[in-house]
Amino acid sequence: MRRLVFNPKTLAEPVGHFDRAVRIGNILYISGTSALTHVSGSFQDRKLAPTIEEQTRLTFDNIRKVMDAAGGKMSDIFKLTVFLVRPEDFNVVDAITKEYLPDRGFINSAFRTDLLNPDMLIEIEATALLE
Repeated sequence: MRRLVFNPKTLAEPVGHFDRAVRIGNILYISGTSALTHVSGSFQDRKLAPTIEEQTRLTFDNIRKVMDAAGGKMSDIFKLTVFLVRPEDFNVVDAITKEYLPDRGFINSAFRTDLLNPDMLIEIEATALLE
């Protein structure tokens, strides 16, 4: 099976040796995405929106840019993996997730973790089925 990679020009270059997304067959695997994904510059020096609400919306906006570049739409997502610094933010993230993915039909895992930039509150991986 052929592998297609996506690194949309609407996003900054990845901070490491990876691609923003890889499509294998009809499955699109989107790398961990955050509110920093569209910001260029040194990863540690990038400035973030201070609230979980702002960071979550920017994260989903950046995921949407990857979906657009791959010819998909947000409703094609069937799996999310959410990494949170503060577990008490889950309900806020869940409410915002409903804005971006209003219909059920996807699965979700969430983990509490530290993230690479000390100001990051959230990072999300997504997997989508493209027609």
